[in-house]
Amino acid sequence: MKTPLIAAALAAFAVLPVAADEMADAALELCEKVKACSMAQIDKEDLTPEIEAMMKPMLDGMCANMQSRVAVVDTSHPMYDVSLSCMSSMSELTCDQMMNENQVVTPECEEYEAAARKYADQAP
Repeated sequence: MKTPLIAAALAAFAVLPVAADEMADAALELCEKVKACSMAQIDKEDLTPEIEAMMKPMLDGMCANMQSRVAVVDTSHPMYDVSLSCMSSMSELTCDQMMNENQVVTPECEEYEAAARKYADQAP
């Protein structure tokens, strides 16, 4: 199974912790999309039912891991809007796009990455 979509999804949480309702909804939507695409890829792999049964809890654990990385951030935080835009844009990708490492980065996520680097450089 390819992993670009999982790496990209985790990258959306790497620099900025998130929490406001709109952000939590976007994070949940992205996680559900990643899970659905991952399960679709697993189905294509023609794996045994036992391996598929092991994969589901792992994918559920991925979402729990993503959620454990989030902390409260005020909606006025300078990274809030670009982070929300990135996660929302990733949720709109097709599964084929998510599985293609050349298509998984959206313009909104490129903007997020640039803003995150700038924000990190300004940190004390």
